[in-house]
Amino acid sequence: MTEDHDWDEDLEEADAAIARVFQHLNVHKQHTDESGRNSEVRPSNERVDFVALPCGHRMPTDYVVAWFKYYLKQKETEFSCPRFDEVQKKSCGLKLSYQDLCQLIPLTDKQREFLEENLAALVARRLFDIKACPGCQSHVERRDRSNLCVNCTICTANLKRTYFFCWNCCREWKGPTNNSVRCENTGCGQRVRPSDPLIPCNPEFKMKMLKEQGDDIYQVKDKAHERKRLALLINNVEFKNLDDRTGADKDELSMEVLLKGLGYTVITLRDLSAQGMLAAMRDFAQREEHTESDSCFVVLMSHGDANGICGVFYSFDNEEEEDIFPTDHIFDCLNTPNCAGLWDKPKIILIQSCRGDKEGSVYVPDAAPRRSRSKEHRETDFCCLRSCTPDTVSYRNTKKGSDFIQDIVEIFNQHAHQDDIEELFRKVIKKFKMLHPCQMPCKERATLSKRFYLFPGL
Repeated sequence: MTEDHDWDEDLEEADAAIARVFQHLNVHKQHTDESGRNSEVRPSNERVDFVALPCGHRMPTDYVVAWFKYYLKQKETEFSCPRFDEVQKKSCGLKLSYQDLCQLIPLTDKQREFLEENLAALVARRLFDIKACPGCQSHVERRDRSNLCVNCTICTANLKRTYFFCWNCCREWKGPTNNSVRCENTGCGQRVRPSDPLIPCNPEFKMKMLKEQGDDIYQVKDKAHERKRLALLINNVEFKNLDDRTGADKDELSMEVLLKGLGYTVITLRDLSAQGMLAAMRDFAQREEHTESDSCFVVLMSHGDANGICGVFYSFDNEEEEDIFPTDHIFDCLNTPNCAGLWDKPKIILIQSCRGDKEGSVYVPDAAPRRSRSKEHRETDFCCLRSCTPDTVSYRNTKKGSDFIQDIVEIFNQHAHQDDIEELFRKVIKKFKMLHPCQMPCKERATLSKRFYLFPGL
């Protein structure tokens, strides 16, 4: 097979970390133990709650795995330690590869399969010219990088005719196959940008609000300047002893799109224990980006009960598996003594979970350093919206996600360009009163002393 010049350059410039992963990765590899039986590379039946990293930081194992998944989602192949280094006054940043992770943590079969398949796919995309066929979704390698007309052998066999698709517009090829630079599909060659559901704020409106209510509005940094907004999204989907939260991936995606549209870098961590959630909150509170930010969002989605939010090891029947994260910890981690970077800045908390077992209907229930001043309020500038009132059930549709998250996204998209955060919350509550009689969101621990406008797009 003849390779072109670009291919050689890509190989020479391949990231060293990618090359190491590609060289040593053995997806679903089995070996024979001393008794002659086939077994996985590393036994993973035992549960290890904490792990000590080479940098000396000790963390919950589920938290480390969640961070590794997050980095994979960002198309990175190495994990960076998120713990705040008190000596250097910044995040530790120690790099660990997948091989290092396997040496430290006995991964479950499911975790190992997920990580290895995603690593292999990432390596393949970096080293080869690969796309999913629009006909069968199988991955196809393009051998000739100058030719947009690509043959899929699987579709050819299934359809009993030669099947070509366009590498550019990812649709079945139209037109002469010898024309390799452009097919005849409408819009091929034009970059079609999906419409943004988030209505941008008019600069004149922002100027008007600042002029009329300047002293009563939280300071919002301009997008053009060195603004660094962070959001933490924790989504517990798969549980050891409870039903999985089917449909929660829809909420996760919707919330990620909204927060990114509002200018926040979203850190999404999945499937954490109570200890993992506490570690996530503590590390998030110490992020150095907060000093250059004007606000933050924290979104938690999980099963829950009257005592708090369920970790992934929670069990109704086993008191030893009381894996519950009290919501007080959120406020403790982000308060004035523990999060100086967010002092006098809005901290918006959204929680989708049950708070009790009172019956609802229709959907699947989600059960389950200081500033140098004389004195400052310990807890201020918070606003929390929970998906239901105390002791009641919160609902989630297994296909569409929860009404709570989906309605928040819809209201924010339509009204954030002109309403402050508490008015947006009021609109969400009003919609529930009109359309969702089995559930009522609840605003709690609101200590905002000013109006907080998001001014999307500015």
